[in-house]
Amino acid sequence: MPAQIIETNNAPFNKADVDPVTLDIMENALRNARIEMDATLVRTAMSPGIREQGDAFPLIADRDGKMVVGQFGSFIDGFLRSYPGTIEEGDMIFLSDPYSCDGAVSHNNDWLVLLPVYRGGRLVAWTAMFGHQSDIGGKVAGSIPIDSKSVFEEGVRIPPVKIYQKGVYNEEMVKVVLHQSRKPDWCAADLNALIASCRVAARRVEEMCGRFGEDEFASATDLLLARNHRAMKHLIQTSIGEEPVSFTDFICDDGVGFGPYKISCKMWREGDKVILDFDGTDPQAPSSINFFLNENMFKMFFGIYMIMVFDPQILFN
Repeated sequence: MPAQIIETNNAPFNKADVDPVTLDIMENALRNARIEMDATLVRTAMSPGIREQGDAFPLIADRDGKMVVGQFGSFIDGFLRSYPGTIEEGDMIFLSDPYSCDGAVSHNNDWLVLLPVYRGGRLVAWTAMFGHQSDIGGKVAGSIPIDSKSVFEEGVRIPPVKIYQKGVYNEEMVKVVLHQSRKPDWCAADLNALIASCRVAARRVEEMCGRFGEDEFASATDLLLARNHRAMKHLIQTSIGEEPVSFTDFICDDGVGFGPYKISCKMWREGDKVILDFDGTDPQAPSSINFFLNENMFKMFFGIYMIMVFDPQILFN
């Protein structure tokens, strides 16, 4: 059952004419908001994985959850399709379970915060940030046991819950989650950093809506998404051949003595679409090397590579 979005204002967004200069200003405002999210996170978080390794990914999305600016891909689509509850103004969602967002986060160590941005009773955007926690409990320090055969061995697994419900903080739930960690002080700081990053981006979206108008903001995000769609079609048509090319590699060991495991992929183009065929890849392993691959995320990985190699000036969305 998909999530139910609650809005007190049901007026539709009207298509607005956004001139190229205004679109450029809004594009760079979104880009800067994303950079501000990263800066807020690094200055507030405590985990070395976030502060030093940069294992955290920001997102600003349109009202439908499509990423307009970010680094990794949209976590919102899979969440909205599986979350059985309501989304209202003042809510904020907290989760770490990969299966609750269709694999948009990789494992339980990735804590994800989702913030719906409302203005005038209407949902206008989403902001989100996830960060890798250094320890979330489980059988080993660091919560990534290489010999685990079940997700339950990795530590606390958080389904989508409202860390804020209509603006009220769920302090008791947070206490339960932090109690599972060997480093609750780090986890608490990191969680506050994720929340702060989302709120910073939400303020910037609200400021853009106030400056340019809500219809103009919605239309600008549509234009930015459509521009990248056209750019990706062109890059695919000019960079990917119609003749299949193939690749095979091996993972030597799965942590419990079995292996190697084969990964095979064949790629070719049909019209303006790329086909990636993993036929021939070995079945999943009994141990912890399996990766729940989100299809939309894989498209994002492919898109990031194409854009960074061929046209890095494009605002990736």
